[in-house]
Amino acid sequence: MPQPPERSTAAASFPPELPALVEEYGPALRRYFFRKVPPSEVEDLVQTVFLNMHRRASAEPVDSVERYLFRVAAHVLARRHRDGPARLGFRMDELVEPIEDISPERILIGRQALDRLRVALADLPPKTREAFILHRYEEMTYAAIAARLQISVSGVEKLIIRALRQLRQAVEGQA
Repeated sequence: MPQPPERSTAAASFPPELPALVEEYGPALRRYFFRKVPPSEVEDLVQTVFLNMHRRASAEPVDSVERYLFRVAAHVLARRHRDGPARLGFRMDELVEPIEDISPERILIGRQALDRLRVALADLPPKTREAFILHRYEEMTYAAIAARLQISVSGVEKLIIRALRQLRQAVEGQA
């Protein structure tokens, strides 16, 4: 049975045993990509990382296989975001389904829902509203919001949950 590659800083050549690398690092790469892309793309990205490793087989050794793998993973992810659907051979407008006809009634329903949302947002307690706006619109992390509001991260979570519940009730409950 082949031994998995060492995680030391000593030089390693690629690939010692590609199946062993896939077995050892595949789950970690899947977790890495799973947090960043839709689940349907994870396996393709993991395969691309190992394909890049296979191509590098004849190149000079690297210091750390794990570090190299995740550096390649970051580049694969950046390339995916940069090239987007165009690299796959189709355009975004080909993916979008036509929406149902926009009627005056549909526009009115949408405006009424938006008005209810605005009122509900204004009716939130000040701290809850601020936490919600910082998270959803300013894209701040819970930890950053906690530091800014001088509360715990758990407190931020509770405020966001409370805001979402109240906003959902306002929009759905009166629809």
